[in-house]
Amino acid sequence: MPKNRKSFSLSRQKRTLALLEWCVGFRPAGSVWVLLLVLRGFSLVETGFAEAVFHVVSLCCEIPSGIVADVLGRKRTLAASQAMFLLSALLMAAIDSRLGVYLSLAASAVAFNLESGTREAITYESMLQAGREADYLKFSSLQNGIYRFSDGGAMLLAGATMLLGWRAAYLLDAGIALIGLAAALCLTEPKCAGRENPITLSSLPDALRDTVRGAWALLRSDGTVVRIMLANALVGACATLTRFFLQQRVEAAVTVPALLGPALFVLGLGGGLAGLLTGRLDRLPYGRAAALAGTGVAACALAARGSFLPVLMVSGLAAGLLDDSLQLVSDKRLNDRFPSARRATLVSVSSMAFSLIMIPLSPLFGWLFS
Repeated sequence: MPKNRKSFSLSRQKRTLALLEWCVGFRPAGSVWVLLLVLRGFSLVETGFAEAVFHVVSLCCEIPSGIVADVLGRKRTLAASQAMFLLSALLMAAIDSRLGVYLSLAASAVAFNLESGTREAITYESMLQAGREADYLKFSSLQNGIYRFSDGGAMLLAGATMLLGWRAAYLLDAGIALIGLAAALCLTEPKCAGRENPITLSSLPDALRDTVRGAWALLRSDGTVVRIMLANALVGACATLTRFFLQQRVEAAVTVPALLGPALFVLGLGGGLAGLLTGRLDRLPYGRAAALAGTGVAACALAARGSFLPVLMVSGLAAGLLDDSLQLVSDKRLNDRFPSARRATLVSVSSMAFSLIMIPLSPLFGWLFS
């Protein structure tokens, strides 16, 4: 057994990654940031502009954040992500102005970018170092479930968060980010094939160029990787937009206002249950798995245009279940083909594909649900 495997505790690494996943998902103020901005006197137009700032920053930083993770290390990048979540919450709590909000949302976008791709990369590399890469899908499903249920729990507490007030709510988010930062610093950086030598200031430019060139070469030569990325992004975008526009339908269909929060919480449980389906989908050829998930999401989108609450709830649950199940299967198939030294960069490219597909589909789904 290689020396590095003796000192590496996979069980400890998995517990720390699970805690980190909870910290990313459970952000009481972040889950209702739109409502908190309205509470502070922001108009819907101003809130929409703030959302645009978030997505512009996110689109610009997605791939660079993956390169940073591959070159400087996944542990450092996850720690930086939690530090940006902390900064975002403190900016929102401390600066009561449009500028403070824009800076906070920009920091939040960078935080999500730094986490996206890096979490998948360090998880897969940890399993690989322990010789347990076959268990990646099972643990990744658990991580996804933790995130979805913790995010749903934050949504369920929306009423209590509003009672706290926006400043106290964001200070609570800052405290959770501090826990996440401590968890990230407790992670072990897995050994990375192709990046055995430490990065120095003089070798940094060459390492950056090598990462970009290597990722681009793989995308040009491996059509299967590109097809998986595009199919997963298309299904994911359709499911995400279905659940987004479904919220308004559910709000109109709920006759008791107090039940809206629990109804939205239930809608989010579909993704948390994805582990029940991923194993079955993973046994299929990827094209068939994507076709089944895509057909199911399309049916959910059509059913979600109605007004009968039980049908709306089932549509939202099913769309989330199919979306996250295919996402987990796609992550596994892609990670099996990604080189270790460029893993986070290539996962970020996959996330970029999702963002690009969301741009033309968003107005189309707006028309569909109007």
